Amino acid sequence: MYSDARLLYIRAYTPLHVGVGRGEEAYVDLPIQRDEYGYPVIWSSSLKGAIKANLDSNVKRHLGSEPGELPSKPSAAVFLDARLLLIPVRVINKVWAYATSINLLNIFNKYVEVVNNMNKQEQNKLNQLNLSAISSEKAVVSKKDLVYNGKVMVNEIELEVDISENILETTGLANLLDQEIKKHVEERGLIIFPNKENIDIRIINRSIIIQYRVRLGKEKVAEAGALWNEEYVPMESVFASVILCRNTKYDNAEKEAQQVCNEIVSELNKRRFIYVGGKESIGKGLIKLYAFKK
Repeated sequence: MYSDARLLYIRAYTPLHVGVGRGEEAYVDLPIQRDEYGYPVIWSSSLKGAIKANLDSNVKRHLGSEPGELPSKPSAAVFLDARLLLIPVRVINKVWAYATSINLLNIFNKYVEVVNNMNKQEQNKLNQLNLSAISSEKAVVSKKDLVYNGKVMVNEIELEVDISENILETTGLANLLDQEIKKHVEERGLIIFPNKENIDIRIINRSIIIQYRVRLGKEKVAEAGALWNEEYVPMESVFASVILCRNTKYDNAEKEAQQVCNEIVSELNKRRFIYVGGKESIGKGLIKLYAFKK
């Protein structure tokens, strides 16, 4: 059914709260969305809804009819869940650096495989990541100044470390990341966590922001029971999604999947900034989109 696909990167320009509603047994009242492994995620329903609300009407129709609209028309494009790829972490030098893990890169590799499977022409295929050079016992860092006394301190957790200044090229991330994101990663430095003792989940959870909120009455006094807390993914986090496109028909005119994808990619790269999730009124949820061109 789907015969064209593009990578889509989402970069947080403010903290993000894409929530799951009030959690009855969660350690916070309003938790963020997490995937089946416990990593932060933006589910496709939240992502598609936010994108659809910001598209030009000629491009919006690729995403299906509006609720209650007749005749109902299915979407010619699908957005996969936006999976976490890079997240800021606290370090001793440089204040913060980007981090990822073997687990996150393996998930990203599956998305690259999907894109390659949809793109039948060999010249449009992407090189998958090479993770064989990454240590499964030590963290790998791309900059020497992230290392202190022979180790790297990440979110107050000390890790054994290997230094690999060309790790972006060795893994193939250099060819897959959007150039603007790649430049930012090179400037801040990259830390890749080993596949060991769930260390990546532990450190990533320490990057999640928990903000306490209170609702005040007219007299500027806290209302009874109106104290709660909510989670945020930190600004500068990067997620990866995939846009899948299929052939469609409008007014008896055929549009090929590649044309559908081209129009969506062009529109997203033109608009760039949209809001996703909640808390827009308090300055949260602003993201920048980078749709991967062929």
